[in-house]
Amino acid sequence: MAPVMTAEAVANKRKRELDEQSKRKRRKHGRTATKPDVANGSPLKPELAIRVNGTEDGPDHEEMALDVVKPDGQAKKQHKRQHRSRAQKEVAAKNGTCKWRVSKPIGGRMLNIDPILTEDEKHLIIAYNTSLQVYSAPESLLLRKIQLSFSRIDGRRDQIAAVCPSATSPNLLWVASYGGSIWLIDWTTGAGSEEHITLDCDRLHDMFVDSAKIGSDFKDILYVSARKEEAWHIIAYDVRDFELVGSKTLFSYTSAIENLRVAHLGHTFAAYAERNVILGSRKHETASTLEDLAYEVVTLDASDEITCLDIQVTSRAHLNRKSQREASDAPVIDLVIGCARGAVFAYSDLLPQIRLLNNPKKRHHALQPRKYHWHRKAVHAVKWSRDGNYILSGGSESTLVLWQLDTLKKDFLPHLSATIENIVVSKHGSAYALHLDDNSAMVLSTAEMKPITYVSGIQAMLSPRPISKDDSVKRIGQYTPDQLTSIPAAMSPSNSSQMLICVGNGQQLSHSGSGPSMPLIQALDLTTMQSVSRQALTRTNPTDVNVTSRGHPITEPRVTGMKYSHDGRWLVTTDEWQPPSRDINSLDGASSERRETYLKFWSVSAETQNLELMTRIDAPHHSSQVESVFDLAADPKSDRFATIGGDGIARLWQPTIRQRDGILIKGKKGRQLYSWNCSRAISLHGNETTGDLEVSNEFSQGSGAVAFSEDGSVLVCAAVHEHGSTVQVIDTESGRIRNSLNGLIKGSIQGISVLSTNLIVLSDALMVYDLVLDELRYGVQLRKAMGHEVEDAHGPGASIMTHLAADFQTGRFAVAVSRGKKGSIKVRSELAIFSPDGCEPELVQSFQSPITSLTSSPSSSGFLVLDSAAQIWAIAESMDTKSLAFAHPLADLQLDQEPIADSEEVTDTPGLIVEGDDEQASEDDMDVDMTDATDGDAIYPAVVAPQRLAALFDTAPSFAMPPIEDMFYQVTKMFSAKTVVPAS
Repeated sequence: MAPVMTAEAVANKRKRELDEQSKRKRRKHGRTATKPDVANGSPLKPELAIRVNGTEDGPDHEEMALDVVKPDGQAKKQHKRQHRSRAQKEVAAKNGTCKWRVSKPIGGRMLNIDPILTEDEKHLIIAYNTSLQVYSAPESLLLRKIQLSFSRIDGRRDQIAAVCPSATSPNLLWVASYGGSIWLIDWTTGAGSEEHITLDCDRLHDMFVDSAKIGSDFKDILYVSARKEEAWHIIAYDVRDFELVGSKTLFSYTSAIENLRVAHLGHTFAAYAERNVILGSRKHETASTLEDLAYEVVTLDASDEITCLDIQVTSRAHLNRKSQREASDAPVIDLVIGCARGAVFAYSDLLPQIRLLNNPKKRHHALQPRKYHWHRKAVHAVKWSRDGNYILSGGSESTLVLWQLDTLKKDFLPHLSATIENIVVSKHGSAYALHLDDNSAMVLSTAEMKPITYVSGIQAMLSPRPISKDDSVKRIGQYTPDQLTSIPAAMSPSNSSQMLICVGNGQQLSHSGSGPSMPLIQALDLTTMQSVSRQALTRTNPTDVNVTSRGHPITEPRVTGMKYSHDGRWLVTTDEWQPPSRDINSLDGASSERRETYLKFWSVSAETQNLELMTRIDAPHHSSQVESVFDLAADPKSDRFATIGGDGIARLWQPTIRQRDGILIKGKKGRQLYSWNCSRAISLHGNETTGDLEVSNEFSQGSGAVAFSEDGSVLVCAAVHEHGSTVQVIDTESGRIRNSLNGLIKGSIQGISVLSTNLIVLSDALMVYDLVLDELRYGVQLRKAMGHEVEDAHGPGASIMTHLAADFQTGRFAVAVSRGKKGSIKVRSELAIFSPDGCEPELVQSFQSPITSLTSSPSSSGFLVLDSAAQIWAIAESMDTKSLAFAHPLADLQLDQEPIADSEEVTDTPGLIVEGDDEQASEDDMDVDMTDATDGDAIYPAVVAPQRLAALFDTAPSFAMPPIEDMFYQVTKMFSAKTVVPAS
């Protein structure tokens, strides 16, 4: 009778047979070198190390190609074929010979420029870096993207500086760039985006367009704030048919002139420079040529740094002859400014007061503006209402403030999603448009203060941190160094068009604490590039008093990782928080001893994709203190997750049916409830145990990564601690460590994955190891300074920005590496796609902005890249029908253009229109252009202030009211007429 062999004995026998077969093959091919001693912990020999770049990096890191040299005998075979350089690989990708293709970027950030609400209030126009996007106001749908072409200035790409509607034609827009380029674009068709003129200036800072009477006609005059010959000037330009007809310098100053505004048919302009208000008024009402355009300019000193202003000019109404003699027929100029310390100053009827200041008999006269102070920090935006009775202001408090001038009463619209950056009042005064710091914009009805339009893009953190008006004044705890941070992201297995991204409460709040704050999760629809929902995963302080008694901002927790289950029914997240060191100076112990770490399991709704918290595990990894969770992984075959932490233990988590006294607990709609518990704890020092483990702190300052095999039978854990590093291969059923591999980790571990029978380990070096043959396939040294170059190990190019993602559909994996020189803020990323069978990368692609997240979809092939400019790139195989094609811009589809025709009514299904996007680093969303109805009716219902209805019905008792027929006609007249509606 044959002896019975256990499964372990069979596996060992199979391994020995494979080893003997491998040795015979090596002897047959005459290999003279032995296999690298990885399992015994011997480091790789210098000749086996793989270098990044054969030469030193240039100043822009343009030579970051991955040149791979395989060990020993394979090196001879490798030496026979020439490696293609990175430039050759990118040319091959452009020519279509490369099997991988990289889409054009989608997403990006809205510029800090006032959005444009058209005269009919049907369309909202938003400016991005190199494009304009036109949205339908009632539906919040993108109608058109107008792409502009830019050149490079001083090594940096030019971008849009100002966008202004034409004062003579409602369908035209004037667009200016910082390099001095000027476009005249028809936003209804996109015409005019290919042709532009360039002004003679060193740098254009701001622009405003107003009509002025030159000769007998009213023409669009461009008022430009620009730097020229070491000074800043306000210059008036006359541009006709893309030709510069004339120009005249109106004012010159020694510092930058910002926030230029013009009103009353060019009668008055206003701007500010540091603490000075610049105000100019026309000397003569008429001018035969542009050279005759003359202004009387005065500068007014403010008591604080100015951050924003607005001007309102109205015709003067005389009550008697005396007022006419004193003030003449000069218009009434009202000015409001917002300051860096939160104050708002309103100046009324400035011209008579300025004349008194210039009068020698009135030497003691001084301007006395009205002061309004509610904002804690700088006022980011301020505007007059159309009737002049209200002032609107907004700042970092996420609250819109309406100041009623007559009664000094304040009205608030609180709890907005982020800092208010721009405020726009519609021409008829019935709507406000707000641009928020979290890359969103909305249109509010003035009567009901409810949003009728909402547009939101990718809200991920930017790097470097955007310049804020709060930086005008140094505050306690305000400065935080720019540091690149990896952003957790995940693709839903059940909904392949939805991507989850960890975000914060706007850019300013995310960067204001002692570290980056990302307590929220944003669900992004990749088919429309619109935000579907946003949900808090940790505690937040978005609108409460979020500063301490000493003025330091309160630091919010940060989501450090998230993974979907194999079927998309569960989402697991980890978040971490620890107090800033400044808050515990008077206490014993370090800040890390008070760390808070949570592991949370969320149930995903199949209908709405909303998250419901099922289980929260406090301190899932702990030794003598709470330890960080280094990494987590999802079992691709079952509802099981694995985590590895600073306690040197790998834990498996599985759900159990929730019961109470033996009775099943049901949730809403009779749904079964579950609780998640640790089903197995495996010490990386030895075998698995289910009791309390005695752990040391040697892993607390290290790093770790964990991954499942494709069938879920094997768990691989990589850990780096103060005594070295190791990779453990664990049987998930028994919890036993089957193999230990040393020498695969160089520096901190950044990622690990199992692709078929290959183990992929990413640290400062990339290692591909065959688990069956028990041999190293190849390695790539990723982080190695060459020659005189010194890489900043703790700066923006630190290894935290190294990413690994495996695509199980194609059997390929992608590696993203960001590098930066010491003392330089410029960081670039490079992405390479490898096959486990070959050391030659199939694609090498450079990115101008550092890559902050790299993900792959479980249900489709390809990769998604998120960079620090909030742009998403899709990388997929050219011939793969299951690739991530939904994330490509519609510009790649080459659809025919159907321009909007104002004279035609919509009688069929709206057509698609696409504008091409040739700018690699542009910030554009997906484009769907829909023909719109252009009848005379308003798109959304008219709104009527409650005061007007009260004035109609409360004028007399019920017995003295007019006939009901008359009342009906008066009410219908209110809702049908387009009148100016004052703010409520």
